[in-house]
Amino acid sequence: MDRKIYKLPFTKNGQIRWICPMCMNSVLKIKKGTFHCEETQESKNAHNHEAWDPDWIDYIYVCILECTDPSCREIVSSTGEGSIECEFEYDHNEMPHERHVEYYLPKYFVPHLKMFLCPADTPNKIREEIDSSFSLFFSDADAAANHVRAALEAMLSHFKIKRFELKGKKRRYLALHRRIELLPDRYKHLQDLFIAAKWLGNAGSHGGKRVSIDDVLDAYEIVEEILHCVFEKKATRVRRIAKRINKKKGPAKRVQTK
Repeated sequence: MDRKIYKLPFTKNGQIRWICPMCMNSVLKIKKGTFHCEETQESKNAHNHEAWDPDWIDYIYVCILECTDPSCREIVSSTGEGSIECEFEYDHNEMPHERHVEYYLPKYFVPHLKMFLCPADTPNKIREEIDSSFSLFFSDADAAANHVRAALEAMLSHFKIKRFELKGKKRRYLALHRRIELLPDRYKHLQDLFIAAKWLGNAGSHGGKRVSIDDVLDAYEIVEEILHCVFEKKATRVRRIAKRINKKKGPAKRVQTK
């Protein structure tokens, strides 16, 4: 997962690196003639202020994106916000020249982008929660993290881990942490990953500390690792390893651990 492509703003005529949610191979581009932006009314009203500056401007944009793969050509709509930033360029005499650049940040995509691809054998309930998280990633980080937590609950239910316990005559829900402690032996090596994703999901569910985009991306990387360990067949994993080695034409750089 290339985290930068989901965090950085884009320019109308710049290169976009979002991956097509249909083929999951090629990048999207803005379809010619579809990009439109308007200055918000609040932004327009601010022009009358004596201290007004162009970097006070705020936009709303809409556009159509298209997959660059001729065999795919999926269409994706996007909407979001824009603003102007002041930047400086230097000429050959090293004199600075001011220019104003419009930058845009997406809030919604239809169909939504996918930050990673679930293994083919991933149960529908887990996949649905992850897709719901993806759809909210750009607009509501807390809600996106909450759906990651729901995906963990769905995974534990897939493992047949109980959701309730009896306290006297009353049936009570088991806390997610307790359910993780009940992971079967063959998945115990994933316990730390489950707990780490749980902390991030809890932050999105229970309020208090705000969840950042980086927090959600951390959760995605952890959940992706869990899914591939659990639901991706060994033969498929081996093919992925071979593909990576062949692409590098040798060993890939790895982080050395003690």
